[in-house]
Amino acid sequence: DTVDKLKDLLLFMSSKDGKLTTLKEYVERMPESQKKIFYATAKDKETIESLPQMETLRDKGIEVLYLLDPVDEFAIETLRSYNEKPFHSISRGDLGLDDAESQEVKKETEEIGLMKDIKEVLGDKVADVKVSSRLKTSAVCLVADEAGPSLSMEQTFSEMKNPLFKAQRILEINPHHELFARLQELHKAGKETPEFKDYCDLLYTQALLIEGILPENPVDFANKVAKLMTE
Repeated sequence: DTVDKLKDLLLFMSSKDGKLTTLKEYVERMPESQKKIFYATAKDKETIESLPQMETLRDKGIEVLYLLDPVDEFAIETLRSYNEKPFHSISRGDLGLDDAESQEVKKETEEIGLMKDIKEVLGDKVADVKVSSRLKTSAVCLVADEAGPSLSMEQTFSEMKNPLFKAQRILEINPHHELFARLQELHKAGKETPEFKDYCDLLYTQALLIEGILPENPVDFANKVAKLMTE
């Protein structure tokens, strides 16, 4: 069909050298162990390169396609795959890059119920809370469920005054960050304490701001930050 004929003419910016590349060239450069074509969406290259979701991919030397126009993601969603390699947003679902250490940390946090209790505090703001395997230095990030629309799609439709497309937000927390250890301490003191609830809310709001999404209550966020700064 027409889409099949045009797919080899598509050009995307690449993290490899900052130049345009075809899907064929990207796939030819993929190591045998890589099963997906990774992409990121934003308004410009600099924004993508500063995303916390890029950290592990950059560390592992995995090439990422930069989709800088809203229509790019719709094109990718239409294609779904190229040469049997599925497309995968770095900000959606599981990247499939977990190592043994990540699996162990996830198991430990499940046993103490930390992720479950953070989800309980945040309520319907998030679909889930998980230990992240895509973060290296950043404390948190927000990703979308693999089955639904992405966060960038949600924002595109929002700008078009169409609120029907809502991403299922998943908060991911870096277990190697100093804040994670503090979160564990507060959790041990009690999940109902105001301090634990404030930290959960602040981490979620940080993740929103990283995505360029304003919090529902900026004044409340500012007050909580001010409170922490005085302690």
